[in-house]
Amino acid sequence: MGQINRREFLGILGAATASVALGSQPVLGQKEAKSCVIIGSGFAGLAAGFKLKTAGWDVTILEARSRVGGRVFSYSLPQNPKLICELGAEWVGESHERLKALCHDFKIGLQKHQFDDYLMQNGTISRPSEWSFSPQAKAALDQMIAGYGKLSTLEKNQLDRLDWWTQLEKIGFTPNDLRIRDLMDSTDFGESIREVSAFAALAEYAESSPKNEMDYKMTGGNSRLVNEFADRIGRENIRLGAKVSEIRQSKGIVTVKAGDDVFRADACICTAPVASLRKIKFDPPLPPAQAAAAERLGYARIIKNSVLYDERFWNAENFSMVSDTTSHYYFHSTQGQPDKQGILTAYAIGDKADVLASQSDERRMALITRDLVDFDVNAPKLARGIASYAWQRDEYTEGAYAIYRPGQWFGLRPILARPHGKVLFAGEHLADWQGFMEGAIETGEASAAALLK
Repeated sequence: MGQINRREFLGILGAATASVALGSQPVLGQKEAKSCVIIGSGFAGLAAGFKLKTAGWDVTILEARSRVGGRVFSYSLPQNPKLICELGAEWVGESHERLKALCHDFKIGLQKHQFDDYLMQNGTISRPSEWSFSPQAKAALDQMIAGYGKLSTLEKNQLDRLDWWTQLEKIGFTPNDLRIRDLMDSTDFGESIREVSAFAALAEYAESSPKNEMDYKMTGGNSRLVNEFADRIGRENIRLGAKVSEIRQSKGIVTVKAGDDVFRADACICTAPVASLRKIKFDPPLPPAQAAAAERLGYARIIKNSVLYDERFWNAENFSMVSDTTSHYYFHSTQGQPDKQGILTAYAIGDKADVLASQSDERRMALITRDLVDFDVNAPKLARGIASYAWQRDEYTEGAYAIYRPGQWFGLRPILARPHGKVLFAGEHLADWQGFMEGAIETGEASAAALLK
Protein backbone atom coordinates (compact mmCIF):
# COMPACT_ATOMS: atom_id res chain seq x y z
CA MET A 1 0.00 0.00 0.00
CA GLY A 2 3.01 2.26 -0.10
CA GLN A 3 3.02 5.50 1.86
CA ILE A 4 -0.77 5.81 2.15
CA ASN A 5 -2.81 6.30 5.29
CA ARG A 6 -6.20 4.81 6.02
CA ARG A 7 -8.15 7.72 4.57
CA GLU A 8 -6.33 7.41 1.24
CA PHE A 9 -7.16 3.70 1.16
CA LEU A 10 -10.80 4.45 0.45
CA GLY A 11 -9.97 6.32 -2.73
CA ILE A 12 -7.82 3.45 -3.93
CA LEU A 13 -10.60 1.02 -3.03
CA GLY A 14 -13.09 3.02 -5.06
CA ALA A 15 -10.77 3.21 -8.06
CA ALA A 16 -10.07 -0.52 -7.92
CA THR A 17 -13.77 -1.26 -7.64
CA ALA A 18 -14.55 0.89 -10.65
CA SER A 19 -11.75 -0.67 -12.68
CA VAL A 20 -12.75 -4.25 -12.01
CA ALA A 21 -16.50 -3.82 -12.06
CA LEU A 22 -16.75 -1.47 -15.00
CA GLY A 23 -13.69 -2.09 -17.12
CA SER A 24 -14.42 -5.78 -17.63
CA GLN A 25 -18.22 -5.31 -17.64
CA PRO A 26 -18.98 -2.52 -20.11
CA VAL A 27 -22.73 -3.00 -19.73
CA LEU A 28 -22.50 -1.07 -16.44
CA GLY A 29 -21.22 1.95 -18.30
CA GLN A 30 -24.09 1.94 -20.81
CA LYS A 31 -27.25 3.97 -20.38
CA GLU A 32 -29.50 0.92 -20.11
CA ALA A 33 -27.64 -0.27 -16.96
CA LYS A 34 -29.95 1.36 -14.46
CA SER A 35 -30.88 -1.21 -11.83
CA CYS A 36 -29.17 -2.46 -8.70
CA VAL A 37 -30.07 -4.85 -5.91
CA ILE A 38 -28.55 -3.82 -2.58
CA ILE A 39 -28.21 -6.35 0.21
CA GLY A 40 -28.62 -4.79 3.63
CA SER A 41 -30.32 -1.60 4.87
CA GLY A 42 -27.62 -0.45 7.26
CA PHE A 43 -25.89 2.84 6.51
CA ALA A 44 -23.72 1.31 3.78
CA GLY A 45 -26.76 -0.01 1.89
CA LEU A 46 -28.86 3.09 2.47
CA ALA A 47 -26.07 5.44 1.39
CA ALA A 48 -25.48 3.41 -1.77
CA GLY A 49 -29.20 3.26 -2.50
CA PHE A 50 -29.67 6.99 -1.99
CA LYS A 51 -26.79 7.86 -4.30
CA LEU A 52 -28.01 5.52 -7.05
CA LYS A 53 -31.64 6.57 -6.67
CA THR A 54 -30.64 10.23 -6.93
CA ALA A 55 -28.80 9.37 -10.16
CA GLY A 56 -31.95 7.81 -11.64
CA TRP A 57 -31.29 4.14 -11.01
CA ASP A 58 -33.95 1.63 -10.03
CA VAL A 59 -32.94 0.41 -6.60
CA THR A 60 -34.19 -2.51 -4.55
CA ILE A 61 -32.84 -2.96 -1.03
CA LEU A 62 -33.22 -6.38 0.57
CA GLU A 63 -33.14 -6.42 4.37
CA ALA A 64 -33.33 -9.63 6.41
CA ARG A 65 -34.49 -7.85 9.57
CA SER A 66 -37.99 -6.60 10.27
CA ARG A 67 -36.67 -3.02 10.51
CA VAL A 68 -34.46 -0.68 8.52
CA GLY A 69 -31.10 0.47 9.86
CA GLY A 70 -28.97 -2.57 10.63
CA ARG A 71 -26.68 -1.71 13.51
CA VAL A 72 -28.13 1.78 13.94
CA PHE A 73 -30.85 1.35 16.53
CA SER A 74 -32.19 4.25 18.62
CA TYR A 75 -34.38 3.19 21.53
CA SER A 76 -36.58 4.57 24.30
CA LEU A 77 -37.31 2.57 27.44
CA PRO A 78 -41.04 2.15 28.16
CA GLN A 79 -40.52 3.61 31.66
CA ASN A 80 -39.57 6.96 30.08
CA PRO A 81 -40.26 7.23 26.34
CA LYS A 82 -38.99 10.84 26.25
CA LEU A 83 -35.36 9.75 26.71
CA ILE A 84 -33.42 8.18 23.84
CA CYS A 85 -30.40 5.91 23.94
CA GLU A 86 -28.58 4.00 21.23
CA LEU A 87 -28.48 0.21 21.33
CA GLY A 88 -26.30 0.25 18.24
CA ALA A 89 -23.96 2.81 16.67
CA GLU A 90 -23.29 5.80 18.90
CA TRP A 91 -21.13 8.73 17.82
CA VAL A 92 -20.55 11.21 15.04
CA GLY A 93 -16.90 12.24 15.14
CA GLU A 94 -15.42 15.66 14.56
CA SER A 95 -13.56 14.19 11.57
CA HIS A 96 -16.63 12.48 10.10
CA GLU A 97 -17.17 15.03 7.36
CA ARG A 98 -19.56 13.00 5.21
CA LEU A 99 -21.86 12.12 8.08
CA LYS A 100 -21.92 15.72 9.27
CA ALA A 101 -22.73 16.91 5.75
CA LEU A 102 -25.66 14.49 5.45
CA CYS A 103 -27.05 15.63 8.78
CA HIS A 104 -26.81 19.23 7.57
CA ASP A 105 -28.50 18.41 4.26
CA PHE A 106 -31.30 16.44 5.96
CA LYS A 107 -31.71 19.08 8.69
CA ILE A 108 -30.78 16.70 11.50
CA GLY A 109 -29.27 18.59 14.40
CA LEU A 110 -25.99 17.52 15.96
CA GLN A 111 -25.41 18.12 19.65
CA LYS A 112 -22.14 17.94 21.50
CA HIS A 113 -21.79 14.61 23.26
CA GLN A 114 -18.25 14.55 24.61
CA PHE A 115 -17.08 13.12 27.92
CA ASP A 116 -14.47 13.46 30.64
CA ASP A 117 -13.46 10.09 32.01
CA TYR A 118 -13.47 9.15 35.66
CA LEU A 119 -11.48 6.02 36.55
CA MET A 120 -12.74 3.29 38.87
CA GLN A 121 -9.92 0.88 39.66
CA ASN A 122 -10.07 -1.63 42.50
CA GLY A 123 -12.93 0.29 44.07
CA THR A 124 -11.07 3.62 44.09
CA ILE A 125 -12.67 6.49 42.18
CA SER A 126 -10.45 9.07 40.50
CA ARG A 127 -11.89 12.20 38.96
CA PRO A 128 -10.85 13.16 35.38
CA SER A 129 -8.08 15.45 36.66
CA GLU A 130 -6.81 12.94 39.20
CA TRP A 131 -5.48 10.14 37.04
CA SER A 132 -3.24 9.77 34.02
CA PHE A 133 -0.72 7.51 32.34
CA SER A 134 2.93 7.55 33.33
CA PRO A 135 5.03 10.33 31.75
CA GLN A 136 7.06 7.83 29.71
CA ALA A 137 3.89 6.20 28.36
CA LYS A 138 2.36 9.52 27.31
CA ALA A 139 5.59 10.67 25.66
CA ALA A 140 6.06 7.37 23.83
CA LEU A 141 2.49 7.29 22.51
CA ASP A 142 2.68 10.92 21.39
CA GLN A 143 5.90 10.15 19.53
CA MET A 144 4.40 7.09 17.85
CA ILE A 145 1.32 9.03 16.75
CA ALA A 146 3.47 11.90 15.46
CA GLY A 147 5.45 9.44 13.34
CA TYR A 148 2.40 7.64 11.96
CA GLY A 149 2.34 9.54 8.67
CA LYS A 150 5.99 8.70 7.98
CA LEU A 151 5.69 4.93 8.38
CA SER A 152 7.05 2.87 5.51
CA THR A 153 5.14 -0.05 4.01
CA LEU A 154 7.46 -2.44 5.83
CA GLU A 155 6.91 -0.67 9.15
CA LYS A 156 3.15 -0.73 8.70
CA ASN A 157 3.18 -4.44 8.02
CA GLN A 158 5.44 -5.07 10.99
CA LEU A 159 3.00 -3.21 13.22
CA ASP A 160 0.11 -5.13 11.74
CA ARG A 161 1.72 -8.41 12.77
CA LEU A 162 1.90 -7.29 16.41
CA ASP A 163 -0.95 -6.87 18.87
CA TRP A 164 -1.60 -3.46 20.44
CA TRP A 165 -0.69 -4.59 23.99
CA THR A 166 2.71 -5.87 22.86
CA GLN A 167 3.44 -2.69 20.90
CA LEU A 168 2.57 -0.45 23.85
CA GLU A 169 4.70 -2.60 26.14
CA LYS A 170 7.60 -2.29 23.68
CA ILE A 171 7.51 1.50 23.75
CA GLY A 172 7.55 1.74 27.53
CA PHE A 173 4.06 1.39 28.97
CA THR A 174 4.19 0.18 32.58
CA PRO A 175 2.01 -2.76 33.73
CA ASN A 176 -0.54 -0.35 35.20
CA ASP A 177 -0.48 1.78 32.04
CA LEU A 178 -1.27 -1.34 30.04
CA ARG A 179 -4.10 -2.39 32.32
CA ILE A 180 -5.79 1.00 32.06
CA ARG A 181 -5.18 1.23 28.33
CA ASP A 182 -6.73 -2.22 27.89
CA LEU A 183 -9.85 -1.10 29.76
CA MET A 184 -10.09 2.07 27.64
CA ASP A 185 -9.31 0.66 24.23
CA SER A 186 -11.19 -2.61 24.56
CA THR A 187 -14.47 -0.74 24.19
CA ASP A 188 -13.23 0.62 20.85
CA PHE A 189 -12.43 -2.84 19.52
CA GLY A 190 -14.72 -5.18 21.46
CA GLU A 191 -11.96 -7.46 22.71
CA SER A 192 -8.78 -7.10 24.74
CA ILE A 193 -6.03 -5.13 23.03
CA ARG A 194 -4.03 -8.34 23.20
CA GLU A 195 -6.12 -9.42 20.20
CA VAL A 196 -6.04 -6.27 18.07
CA SER A 197 -3.65 -5.41 15.24
CA ALA A 198 -1.24 -2.75 16.47
CA PHE A 199 -1.44 -0.97 13.12
CA ALA A 200 -5.25 -0.94 13.15
CA ALA A 201 -5.19 0.52 16.65
CA LEU A 202 -2.51 3.11 15.92
CA ALA A 203 -4.27 4.20 12.73
CA GLU A 204 -7.52 4.78 14.59
CA TYR A 205 -5.96 6.87 17.33
CA ALA A 206 -3.56 8.74 15.04
CA GLU A 207 -6.38 9.85 12.74
CA SER A 208 -9.04 10.54 15.38
CA SER A 209 -10.17 13.77 16.99
CA PRO A 210 -8.90 14.51 20.53
CA LYS A 211 -12.03 12.81 21.93
CA ASN A 212 -11.52 9.75 19.70
CA GLU A 213 -14.45 10.71 17.48
CA MET A 214 -16.86 10.65 20.45
CA ASP A 215 -17.97 14.19 19.67
CA TYR A 216 -21.64 14.41 18.63
CA LYS A 217 -24.98 12.65 18.66
CA MET A 218 -27.90 13.23 16.30
CA THR A 219 -30.63 15.16 18.07
CA GLY A 220 -33.58 12.81 18.44
CA GLY A 221 -31.51 9.66 17.87
CA ASN A 222 -29.26 8.28 15.16
CA SER A 223 -32.22 6.42 13.61
CA ARG A 224 -33.38 9.77 12.29
CA LEU A 225 -30.80 9.51 9.52
CA VAL A 226 -31.95 5.96 8.79
CA ASN A 227 -35.50 7.22 8.31
CA GLU A 228 -34.42 10.16 6.16
CA PHE A 229 -32.50 7.82 3.85
CA ALA A 230 -35.41 5.35 3.68
CA ASP A 231 -37.96 8.05 2.87
CA ARG A 232 -35.82 9.47 0.07
CA ILE A 233 -35.07 6.05 -1.43
CA GLY A 234 -38.77 5.15 -1.11
CA ARG A 235 -39.85 2.60 1.44
CA GLU A 236 -41.62 0.70 -1.30
CA ASN A 237 -38.14 -0.07 -2.65
CA ILE A 238 -37.00 -1.64 0.64
CA ARG A 239 -38.06 -5.24 1.27
CA LEU A 240 -37.99 -6.23 4.93
CA GLY A 241 -37.74 -9.85 6.01
CA ALA A 242 -35.88 -10.61 2.78
CA LYS A 243 -33.05 -12.95 3.76
CA VAL A 244 -30.74 -13.43 0.79
CA SER A 245 -29.64 -16.99 0.13
CA GLU A 246 -28.16 -16.88 -3.37
CA ILE A 247 -26.47 -14.50 -5.82
CA ARG A 248 -26.05 -15.61 -9.42
CA GLN A 249 -24.36 -13.88 -12.32
CA SER A 250 -25.04 -14.87 -15.90
CA LYS A 251 -25.06 -13.05 -19.24
CA GLY A 252 -24.55 -9.66 -17.69
CA ILE A 253 -27.40 -9.98 -15.20
CA VAL A 254 -27.23 -10.45 -11.43
CA THR A 255 -29.99 -12.59 -9.91
CA VAL A 256 -30.56 -12.44 -6.18
CA LYS A 257 -32.78 -14.91 -4.35
CA ALA A 258 -34.40 -14.06 -1.02
CA GLY A 259 -36.90 -16.58 0.27
CA ASP A 260 -39.26 -17.40 -2.60
CA ASP A 261 -38.59 -14.10 -4.33
CA VAL A 262 -36.10 -13.52 -7.13
CA PHE A 263 -34.70 -10.11 -8.08
CA ARG A 264 -32.77 -9.33 -11.27
CA ALA A 265 -30.61 -6.29 -11.86
CA ASP A 266 -27.61 -4.96 -13.72
CA ALA A 267 -25.50 -4.92 -10.56
CA CYS A 268 -25.51 -5.81 -6.89
CA ILE A 269 -23.95 -4.09 -3.88
CA CYS A 270 -23.59 -6.47 -0.97
CA THR A 271 -23.25 -4.72 2.39
CA ALA A 272 -23.90 -7.82 4.49
CA PRO A 273 -21.55 -8.36 7.43
CA VAL A 274 -19.38 -11.41 6.91
CA ALA A 275 -21.49 -13.64 9.18
CA SER A 276 -24.36 -13.20 6.71
CA LEU A 277 -22.07 -13.12 3.68
CA ARG A 278 -20.79 -16.59 4.52
CA LYS A 279 -24.36 -17.95 4.32
CA ILE A 280 -24.95 -16.69 0.78
CA LYS A 281 -24.35 -19.07 -2.12
CA PHE A 282 -22.48 -17.35 -4.95
CA ASP A 283 -22.65 -18.62 -8.53
CA PRO A 284 -19.96 -18.39 -9.77
CA PRO A 285 -18.39 -18.98 -6.36
CA LEU A 286 -16.31 -16.37 -4.59
CA PRO A 287 -12.60 -16.80 -5.31
CA PRO A 288 -11.01 -19.12 -2.72
CA ALA A 289 -8.92 -16.32 -1.18
CA GLN A 290 -11.99 -14.11 -0.73
CA ALA A 291 -14.08 -16.91 0.76
CA ALA A 292 -11.23 -17.78 3.13
CA ALA A 293 -10.87 -14.14 4.20
CA ALA A 294 -14.58 -14.02 5.05
CA GLU A 295 -14.17 -17.15 7.16
CA ARG A 296 -11.30 -15.62 9.12
CA LEU A 297 -12.65 -12.17 9.91
CA GLY A 298 -14.30 -12.00 13.32
CA TYR A 299 -16.62 -9.47 14.95
CA ALA A 300 -16.44 -7.92 18.41
CA ARG A 301 -18.37 -9.33 21.35
CA ILE A 302 -20.11 -6.32 22.87
CA ILE A 303 -23.23 -5.99 24.97
CA LYS A 304 -24.67 -2.52 25.48
CA ASN A 305 -26.68 -2.11 28.66
CA SER A 306 -28.61 1.14 29.04
CA VAL A 307 -29.99 1.57 32.57
CA LEU A 308 -32.60 4.19 33.43
CA TYR A 309 -32.12 5.83 36.85
CA ASP A 310 -34.56 8.00 38.81
CA GLU A 311 -31.82 10.55 39.40
CA ARG A 312 -28.68 11.54 37.55
CA PHE A 313 -26.50 10.75 40.53
CA TRP A 314 -23.35 11.13 38.42
CA ASN A 315 -24.13 14.91 38.34
CA ALA A 316 -21.90 15.94 35.43
CA GLU A 317 -23.67 15.95 32.05
CA ASN A 318 -20.40 14.89 30.38
CA PHE A 319 -19.87 12.00 32.80
CA SER A 320 -18.12 8.83 31.71
CA MET A 321 -16.06 6.29 33.59
CA VAL A 322 -13.44 3.71 32.73
CA SER A 323 -13.92 0.74 35.02
CA ASP A 324 -12.24 -2.54 35.95
CA THR A 325 -15.59 -4.11 36.87
CA THR A 326 -17.89 -6.22 34.67
CA SER A 327 -18.42 -3.29 32.32
CA HIS A 328 -15.31 -1.49 31.12
CA TYR A 329 -17.00 1.78 30.28
CA TYR A 330 -19.98 3.80 31.52
CA PHE A 331 -21.22 6.97 29.85
CA HIS A 332 -24.18 9.32 30.16
CA SER A 333 -26.42 8.49 27.20
CA THR A 334 -28.96 11.24 27.84
CA GLN A 335 -26.53 14.14 27.86
CA GLY A 336 -28.44 17.23 26.73
CA GLN A 337 -31.84 15.54 27.12
CA PRO A 338 -33.65 17.44 29.91
CA ASP A 339 -35.29 15.23 32.55
CA LYS A 340 -34.80 14.30 36.18
CA GLN A 341 -34.26 10.70 35.14
CA GLY A 342 -31.24 9.73 33.06
CA ILE A 343 -29.61 6.80 31.33
CA LEU A 344 -26.12 5.45 31.88
CA THR A 345 -24.99 3.04 29.20
CA ALA A 346 -22.45 0.39 30.11
CA TYR A 347 -20.21 -1.43 27.63
CA ALA A 348 -19.05 -4.94 28.39
CA ILE A 349 -16.79 -6.75 25.95
CA GLY A 350 -15.39 -10.20 25.23
CA ASP A 351 -16.01 -12.92 27.81
CA LYS A 352 -17.69 -10.44 30.17
CA ALA A 353 -20.17 -9.58 27.44
CA ASP A 354 -21.02 -13.24 27.06
CA VAL A 355 -21.54 -13.61 30.82
CA LEU A 356 -23.92 -10.63 30.95
CA ALA A 357 -25.76 -11.77 27.83
CA SER A 358 -26.61 -15.04 29.58
CA GLN A 359 -28.45 -13.30 32.43
CA SER A 360 -32.06 -12.17 32.63
CA ASP A 361 -32.72 -8.43 32.46
CA GLU A 362 -33.31 -8.35 36.21
CA ARG A 363 -30.05 -10.12 37.05
CA ARG A 364 -28.13 -8.12 34.47
CA MET A 365 -29.34 -4.82 35.91
CA ALA A 366 -28.46 -5.99 39.42
CA LEU A 367 -24.90 -6.84 38.33
CA ILE A 368 -24.36 -3.58 36.48
CA THR A 369 -25.75 -1.34 39.23
CA ARG A 370 -23.93 -3.25 41.96
CA ASP A 371 -20.67 -2.49 40.15
CA LEU A 372 -21.46 1.22 40.68
CA VAL A 373 -21.81 1.03 44.46
CA ASP A 374 -18.25 2.30 44.96
CA PHE A 375 -19.18 5.37 42.94
CA ASP A 376 -22.60 5.85 44.57
CA VAL A 377 -24.07 3.46 47.13
CA ASN A 378 -27.60 4.36 46.02
CA ALA A 379 -27.14 3.33 42.37
CA PRO A 380 -28.99 -0.02 42.67
CA LYS A 381 -31.97 1.61 44.41
CA LEU A 382 -32.28 4.30 41.75
CA ALA A 383 -32.38 1.90 38.77
CA ARG A 384 -35.79 1.67 37.12
CA GLY A 385 -35.27 -0.25 33.90
CA ILE A 386 -32.76 -1.68 31.46
CA ALA A 387 -32.46 -2.07 27.70
CA SER A 388 -29.74 -4.44 26.51
CA TYR A 389 -28.45 -5.66 23.21
CA ALA A 390 -25.79 -8.35 22.92
CA TRP A 391 -24.48 -7.92 19.40
CA GLN A 392 -22.55 -11.19 19.47
CA ARG A 393 -25.95 -12.89 19.66
CA ASP A 394 -27.34 -11.00 16.71
CA GLU A 395 -28.33 -13.49 14.02
CA TYR A 396 -27.06 -11.38 11.14
CA THR A 397 -23.82 -9.84 12.44
CA GLU A 398 -22.66 -12.19 15.23
CA GLY A 399 -20.87 -9.18 16.71
CA ALA A 400 -20.90 -5.41 16.96
CA TYR A 401 -18.30 -4.58 14.30
CA ALA A 402 -15.30 -6.18 12.64
CA ILE A 403 -12.16 -6.73 14.69
CA TYR A 404 -8.88 -6.92 12.80
CA ARG A 405 -6.48 -9.17 14.64
CA PRO A 406 -2.70 -9.19 14.13
CA GLY A 407 -1.81 -9.68 10.48
CA GLN A 408 -5.36 -9.10 9.22
CA TRP A 409 -5.52 -5.38 8.40
CA PHE A 410 -3.39 -5.81 5.32
CA GLY A 411 -3.96 -9.55 5.03
CA LEU A 412 -7.77 -9.71 4.87
CA ARG A 413 -9.33 -6.32 4.25
CA PRO A 414 -8.06 -5.71 0.68
CA ILE A 415 -9.17 -9.21 -0.32
CA LEU A 416 -12.66 -8.78 1.14
CA ALA A 417 -13.04 -5.48 -0.71
CA ARG A 418 -12.49 -6.96 -4.18
CA PRO A 419 -15.52 -6.89 -6.51
CA HIS A 420 -16.81 -10.27 -7.67
CA GLY A 421 -17.91 -9.63 -11.22
CA LYS A 422 -20.87 -7.28 -10.94
CA VAL A 423 -21.19 -7.78 -7.21
CA LEU A 424 -19.55 -4.98 -5.24
CA PHE A 425 -18.96 -5.02 -1.50
CA ALA A 426 -19.36 -2.32 1.16
CA GLY A 427 -19.77 -2.00 4.91
CA GLU A 428 -17.98 -0.80 8.02
CA HIS A 429 -15.66 -3.81 7.92
CA LEU A 430 -14.12 -2.46 4.72
CA ALA A 431 -14.03 1.18 5.72
CA ASP A 432 -11.35 3.69 6.42
CA TRP A 433 -13.36 4.64 9.51
CA GLN A 434 -13.84 0.98 10.36
CA GLY A 435 -16.40 0.42 13.10
CA PHE A 436 -18.03 3.84 12.62
CA MET A 437 -21.20 5.02 10.86
CA GLU A 438 -18.99 7.31 8.79
CA GLY A 439 -17.09 4.34 7.40
CA ALA A 440 -20.22 2.44 6.43
CA ILE A 441 -21.57 5.47 4.57
CA GLU A 442 -18.29 6.15 2.77
CA THR A 443 -18.00 2.58 1.47
CA GLY A 444 -21.62 2.51 0.34
CA GLU A 445 -21.19 5.74 -1.56
CA ALA A 446 -17.89 4.57 -3.05
CA SER A 447 -19.54 1.42 -4.43
CA ALA A 448 -22.41 3.41 -5.88
CA ALA A 449 -19.97 5.89 -7.43
CA ALA A 450 -18.15 3.01 -9.11
CA LEU A 451 -21.36 1.98 -10.84
CA LEU A 452 -22.07 5.51 -11.98
CA LYS A 453 -18.73 6.02 -13.73
